[in-house]
Amino acid sequence: MNSAECLKYKDEGDRSYGVAGMALAAFILDYEKYISSVSIERRGLDSVEFTPEFFVVSAEGISAKASWSHILEQFQVIASMLISNVMCRRMVKDQTEPDMSLRRAMLEALSDYAGECQLESDEVAELFDKHYIYFDRAYRNSRLHAAARRLADELSTRHTLSHSELCELLGGF
Repeated sequence: MNSAECLKYKDEGDRSYGVAGMALAAFILDYEKYISSVSIERRGLDSVEFTPEFFVVSAEGISAKASWSHILEQFQVIASMLISNVMCRRMVKDQTEPDMSLRRAMLEALSDYAGECQLESDEVAELFDKHYIYFDRAYRNSRLHAAARRLADELSTRHTLSHSELCELLGGF
């Protein structure tokens, strides 16, 4: 099985947990301001509808450093969402650990995306490892599992959740 295949959803329940994981990543790392909505009816990264602020640095005459910082933040948001997607599906839904093939598949997917962000492979690996370790630790918390199940159940029922609905569901988290 190639790397892209092992990242694909098995079924709708798997998709619900994956999208829930993406939303959780944004809330855990305080990137929720970039999410307009999430939906299991959309595919891939399109499951998350981002706000315009995610795509554009909002200032005229922005410095190169500020622009680079924003591009790096975009990459970190995407990396966090991918890692949390997989960990939520495996550690919460399936109650197993992500194996090395999944870890390699995530890194490969992020390496493909990193080219658009002008990141070198060693930078990608370092950022990936940092976020992977962080989310591995986070997904060992039973409170996160409860929030993930609640969010996945809501997504299974309602299919789409707005930013305000996500805040309401995850407010106590």
